[in-house]
Amino acid sequence: METAFGDLSAWQAMLDRHAELFSEMSAGSRVGFVSRAGSGITPGKHAAGLMAAPGAGDMMAWEHQGAGMHTRLESYAGFQDARVDLLFVAEDDALATLRESLNGEALALIKRLIRKGGIMFYVMKNKYQLQDAGYEEFLESLGLAFLGACR
Repeated sequence: METAFGDLSAWQAMLDRHAELFSEMSAGSRVGFVSRAGSGITPGKHAAGLMAAPGAGDMMAWEHQGAGMHTRLESYAGFQDARVDLLFVAEDDALATLRESLNGEALALIKRLIRKGGIMFYVMKNKYQLQDAGYEEFLESLGLAFLGACR
């Protein structure tokens, strides 16, 4: 299925190649990707803007269904209705770069794009909820050490 995120089967193949990163996650764990344009976030209002942003468009959701992570397309109407644990908001050029790298090291690219500001990263659950849901290895692979050594 072709979307703004490209061919979802290519994303699924990437998730399948990295299945070990998601193996400790609980069923129902969800990660979302939206384009910044579809997020409704006004440039310069990143954190505060997310809460009030009237999103419109598509969200690519990764959901752990007990036997691994699966991707699908959902409609995105804003932050409050996203029902995800983590939300990645990507600039259009970052999404294009990701689509081109799905056969390679897309997760390493996500890490670089977060550091360069091409992807904004929002945590919707607290540290302990994420730990209990098994996110630690995935987040560490992205260089997101907010779970830290102090537990």
